[in-house]
Amino acid sequence: MAKKLSLKKILKPGLMLFIPVFFGCDTQNDLGIKYDLGSGANVKFIEFTLPATNIYLDSLRTDGENRVLVGSYTDPLTGTVDAEGYFQFSYENGPLPREKATTTNGNPVDTLKVDSLVIIFEVNEIIPQRGNSFQEFGIHELTNSLVSNAIYLSNLQQSVSGQVGSFSQSINTVTDTLYRVRLDDTYAADFFNELSDIAGDTTRTIGAAEFKPLGLIPGGASESIASFSLASDTSRLVLYSSPRGPDAKDTTYLTYFRLTTKNYTYLNRDRSGSEYDGIMEKQDFDISTGQTLLDPISGISTAFDLTELASFYNENDNILINNATISFEFESENDRDTLTGFMNYIRKSDKGIFGPASVNNPFGNIVMSDNGYLGLEVIPATGNLSESKTSILLTSSLFYQQLYREFVSLESTDSLKFRNPLTSITKNVEDLVLVSNTDVTLKRTLLTNDGIKLKLYYTEVDQ
Repeated sequence: MAKKLSLKKILKPGLMLFIPVFFGCDTQNDLGIKYDLGSGANVKFIEFTLPATNIYLDSLRTDGENRVLVGSYTDPLTGTVDAEGYFQFSYENGPLPREKATTTNGNPVDTLKVDSLVIIFEVNEIIPQRGNSFQEFGIHELTNSLVSNAIYLSNLQQSVSGQVGSFSQSINTVTDTLYRVRLDDTYAADFFNELSDIAGDTTRTIGAAEFKPLGLIPGGASESIASFSLASDTSRLVLYSSPRGPDAKDTTYLTYFRLTTKNYTYLNRDRSGSEYDGIMEKQDFDISTGQTLLDPISGISTAFDLTELASFYNENDNILINNATISFEFESENDRDTLTGFMNYIRKSDKGIFGPASVNNPFGNIVMSDNGYLGLEVIPATGNLSESKTSILLTSSLFYQQLYREFVSLESTDSLKFRNPLTSITKNVEDLVLVSNTDVTLKRTLLTNDGIKLKLYYTEVDQ
């Protein structure tokens, strides 16, 4: 008790201590932190191998980055994922059909006629990453409008009507970066007529027009999932038209529609027969190899336990935490890029997670970077690839300092607690959960058995 009381005088409420590390055994690049190798300051470190487990999170934001996924992919580790992409589109620029003042046989005549309607998608990611694969999907009109702020849930699959276009061909996953689909002539004519009605109606404006959203639905022969960048300069719905009439010039007009109004991806997951067959929502799950996974499209994430850190704090109540760095050792995969950018979320005592579906107070939910805590800015601590490219480093020293400060100030507890710097509300911290900092990504991280290690640098305080 005397040790805890003496340290409480040093660690006053609201005070975060950040002391530069000076240590000569490791290298600066290995740690992911900066320190002077030439100094002889008495700083010790301890390394913990943190127990990890898999969990299933049936919540994933898929609407925030102007990207949609489409296709099907089967992986022996995680099972099959079918991805349906939904999006709205709106007028960007280009000529519109307008009715002539004169008529033929008493009927108005458009100034332009439709030639074709084409949609172009730019691919920014695809799995599997091998030379050739087959991609098949249909383009359908949706029967309902899209919801805003959509989160992946099983009840958010959209109903579709008839197919208005299709894509079905073998692709090279490296060189085929644009998918171009000519939509059916009947759909193109109906769409052109709708444009003509809007252009001829003085009470309506093309900029505010809301067209029926479209859905990309994978076909049975699809064996890959592609990520389409809707915000790229290339991804567009393009209307090709030409002047009408015998005196018309041989000219083609292009009218562009952007694809970024509303969008989200629906994911249908089937884990039967895979290593994760039987995993339940928010429940810990181990596989035979001892590996853990962060695979957003499969809903699989990794949680790592901090109980050993609490035991160390309990046995060392006369120290100052200088720096804390976690390394995540991973295995490279041929068909998937490694997801290196991820955050740590605090898990609730009921095994729920504060996010990623809804983050009302980021400072209470996400482990922030040191700059985030110091400036009270939403700057989450994110992973970065080490120079050896075999591990991912994540540093948030002030978070672990705060855990220690709360631990010693409470005097009679064996559990870690975190105090929200904005609200001063505390919550128990038993483990942390890895969550991707990219909403819809095809990357994933396969962590090695016993591959999560916390290095804690500290200085002993004289009594």
